[in-house]
Amino acid sequence: MGSQSKNEVLSLISTAILSGDKESAVNTTREALQRYSIEDILNKGVLAAWDTFISLYEKDPAGTLKSWDSAYFTTRRVLGLIESVTPLGTPIFSAIVATVIGEGHTLMRDIIATYLRSKNIKVFCPKRGIKIDDIKVELSDPSLKFLVLSCIDPDTEVQLKSLVASVRQLRPEVKIIAGGPLARKIGADAVASSMSEVFEIMKAWA
Repeated sequence: MGSQSKNEVLSLISTAILSGDKESAVNTTREALQRYSIEDILNKGVLAAWDTFISLYEKDPAGTLKSWDSAYFTTRRVLGLIESVTPLGTPIFSAIVATVIGEGHTLMRDIIATYLRSKNIKVFCPKRGIKIDDIKVELSDPSLKFLVLSCIDPDTEVQLKSLVASVRQLRPEVKIIAGGPLARKIGADAVASSMSEVFEIMKAWA
């Protein structure tokens, strides 16, 4: 990568994601992992791509949606690479990172899960929206300390409140952290606006 600056290097990841170039995204991420933190790669590469995508969508919804699938699956490849090269020692505790049934915005959930795994946390991250019955096995794990919920779709407020109430009934000591537009409405123990803030809250309570 020669004398490229950090921002230039990480912007290449963002550009590759937006163009759906999986090979370039993976190769650039692999090189970036040798020089930069996972937090920087996720914030300035992956999330920067989706910030740009949102801006483009606001100007041209129909045109932008045509590239959504390729950008999404390229992002998934980048997250998979990051997790594959992140060594996991003895986890300091475990956490569930999830969305509820009906939530269509799942990318932030997956990014947070990848980030927390890089911090040596055992993460359960169901790939589909959940209800309480879907996580009863995980809730039985004595090492489970947190439930992290990504709360974006306004139509899921009832499901989110129901899940929070059920978790409190089954495992009242598990702390619930929420993020997104609905985060302050569902009765969570804490609200976070970024993945790093999620981790800082966890460290304070663990």
